[in-house]
Amino acid sequence: MNRGSEFRKWDLHIHSLYSNLNNNFEENKETHAPNKERYLEVLKDNGIAAIGLTNYFNFSDDDFELQKYLEKNGITTFLNLELRLSNINKSDQLFDYHIIFNNTLDHKIIQNVLAVLHASTGPNSKPFNFLTTDEIRDTAHISLDTLLKELSTNSDIKGQYLTGFLSRGHGSATSDATGKSQSVYEEVCSRSDLIIHSSCNDPATCTDPHCSHNNLEKDRDFWLHHSRYVKPLLQSSDAHSFEDIGTKFSWIKADTTFNGLKQILFEPEDRICLDKKKPQLEKDELVIDRLIYNDKPIALSEGLNSIIGGRGNGKSTLLNSIGKRLDPNFPKEKYDLSQNNNKFDVIWRDQTENTPRKIEYIGQNYMFDMSTDPNKLKEMINDIIIAKQLNEPVKQYNSGCMQLGTTIEKLLKEYFSSVDEEKNLQKPEVEKDSAEKRLHNYQEQSQKILSNNNLTDSDKTLLHGKIEEKKHLSLQLANLQNQLSILSNINTQDFRILYTGQLNADIDKVFSAVMDKVNNYAQIEVSSTVSTINTRLQEEIVTINNAINNIKNDKLFKKGEIISQNSTELANLNTLIQKSEQELLAIETYEKNLKMIRNKKETTKNQIIEYYKEYESLREELSTTFEISSEGLEIKLFFKPKDFYNEFDFINGQGHAKNDFINRLQDNFSAEIDHIFDCEDLKYNAGKSKDDLIKHFFSTNFYEYNYSVVYQGDEFQNMSPGKRSFVILKLILDFSDSKVPVLIDQPEDNLDNRSIYNELTQYLRRTKKVRQIIVVTHNPNVVVGADSENIIVANKTSMQYPNENDIEFDYINGSLEDNKSSDSAYFLSQHSIQDHIFDILEGGKEAFKKRERKYIDTSLQSN
Repeated sequence: MNRGSEFRKWDLHIHSLYSNLNNNFEENKETHAPNKERYLEVLKDNGIAAIGLTNYFNFSDDDFELQKYLEKNGITTFLNLELRLSNINKSDQLFDYHIIFNNTLDHKIIQNVLAVLHASTGPNSKPFNFLTTDEIRDTAHISLDTLLKELSTNSDIKGQYLTGFLSRGHGSATSDATGKSQSVYEEVCSRSDLIIHSSCNDPATCTDPHCSHNNLEKDRDFWLHHSRYVKPLLQSSDAHSFEDIGTKFSWIKADTTFNGLKQILFEPEDRICLDKKKPQLEKDELVIDRLIYNDKPIALSEGLNSIIGGRGNGKSTLLNSIGKRLDPNFPKEKYDLSQNNNKFDVIWRDQTENTPRKIEYIGQNYMFDMSTDPNKLKEMINDIIIAKQLNEPVKQYNSGCMQLGTTIEKLLKEYFSSVDEEKNLQKPEVEKDSAEKRLHNYQEQSQKILSNNNLTDSDKTLLHGKIEEKKHLSLQLANLQNQLSILSNINTQDFRILYTGQLNADIDKVFSAVMDKVNNYAQIEVSSTVSTINTRLQEEIVTINNAINNIKNDKLFKKGEIISQNSTELANLNTLIQKSEQELLAIETYEKNLKMIRNKKETTKNQIIEYYKEYESLREELSTTFEISSEGLEIKLFFKPKDFYNEFDFINGQGHAKNDFINRLQDNFSAEIDHIFDCEDLKYNAGKSKDDLIKHFFSTNFYEYNYSVVYQGDEFQNMSPGKRSFVILKLILDFSDSKVPVLIDQPEDNLDNRSIYNELTQYLRRTKKVRQIIVVTHNPNVVVGADSENIIVANKTSMQYPNENDIEFDYINGSLEDNKSSDSAYFLSQHSIQDHIFDILEGGKEAFKKRERKYIDTSLQSN
């Protein structure tokens, strides 16, 4: 089933059964002939799909027949001519060199090449196909200049061969060459296509005690990232026996064609894998294996699948069909292939059919819409943060704000309860100074009357003292009874410790448990203390009552009362004295209660201010601790105040007072918090007052957090629309740990050309390695620049472009390297995938050329 470019095992350096040197292949025991059947069997048992059938300096008719036999039995077979260059490496060895021919090249053409090429054998030279075995083994060689000149001037093989050299072992070119060998090395590197590697990379099988076992990775890294000439490096077995086959190989992601092989020149890193195990996504349930439309399969790659076609030819329809089959929440209005009695099925790689599973769908203009709507952007970032479990700082902030809000709300109720208490507190009508003067006057008049009665001076003094003592005790009694009343109103909840929960969740649990224990203990202690004080006050009240009764029962005091009763004037004075004393007691009680209420109100006000200021601490902590970054993209968090004019719309806007207030909030919000309770210059709209200002201000967190997105040093709001759209795509996919298939409908519609080529293609290259992508596109850079593994061409039937069975929509798929057309009667099959790309995508040919120029040096002579 054609899935486009797939990783398959290739070994481009396996010697022929008819190799003219070091031939260790066992013969057929019955016929004593070279064992072609065993050769084929070993290749298939090792899962090798393509080989370079290698011989030294020449190919015999038997080699050509072996190639035909292997090709007929499903093994793509390129002829690999191994020879020696006259150029000498740093070990004074002649370079080993390889020419790999297109497997479709006519054998006669190759034979002509072998006749034209001449090898030096000492003082003389001979055509390759006339060399003896001894000459091949001992003396034959050819200069690089001569070889490449002969090859490049032969029109029959132009573009039909690749050249390569060894990087390790006998006859190799090495990157650590010096002096004269360095110039030779430079020449060989610059004029060759690829590197053939056959040295050890497995300590388990290596028998060389001097081997470091890591040549393969080191050499590949050098040729890809550190060499002046970027070259594809292939691991190969250099097999001379059946036992050697399958021990070393390369995974190449390409069709098993010569054009497929050439793709490694343009994609030397991503098209080659040197691991023992085939590179593929691990979870079969996260890869769509194939689509079946009216019983016709459309196989998918696990990498990048690009759907192309003219306008209205069913590109998005195919994408919608996948989405609708797999996602119950997919937009119902989208047209899909299952309509009009067509059958459409989706098969996962675990072979379940039409099983609803999570996919990521990014529709047309989705990125643009998201980039222009701040609320949607914030919501999306919130979802990303939650999905990546990076929201702990935000959760702590929200939790802290909620607890602060609850605490402040309770304190505001207490504050305004105190305000109401103060309003409802009845102030005595009499003035304290006047009442004190009247009492003093009444007492003097009473003393005069008593002095005229039959009382000695000593009795008068004692009686006056007892009267004063009784008055003092009565005041004490009233005070104790007031204290008792206040004590009865004490609420144990007032003594709870408030914890704002700004720590991590696990630490927060520990502190919350401790706070509960502390608060329970505090309530028990407060209740116990209130009970103890209550008992003590009751005892003091009994003591004072006893003292007052003792005074009342005193003979002299009783005598004074009798005198007062018998004297109408004295009786009236005593009544006035008692009244004045009660007035003064009421005044003192009022003043004490007023002081207590105001103290409580001031304390509560200060608590409200202090707690409210903790919002700023929470903001600072979140701003400094929250930061997420990936691949040059950063998500930062910042706080922005609400619109103060709208928030305080109940303040009258006439004059400058409101503007001055708003300006102070904007300039120094923290400083203004201290003055909210004292704002006396503001005027309010009907029905509103300063109390409403206090309530609204302290019950509102005026700062909201938002996210700042920075990519490559640019703030999101300063980016071009195209770059913003690309950043949205990165946010959706880069910051997601999800590996579900992603469906994207024409992402280039929202991107500028620079973003497509520089950003989107590189992004697709990275992402397709970890999750399956299916993209609808009309941009060649998405298809070619991103090296799409599987191109699906869509067509709507018409007279000019008919589909088989005249079906409305039809599809064909294949690889970028597919350049084979056919004589089919139907439009899709008539043309190769490359031809479809050239025809459908404007700039398709230039995209291929740009890709091919990426690594190839202008001095390269082959192809």
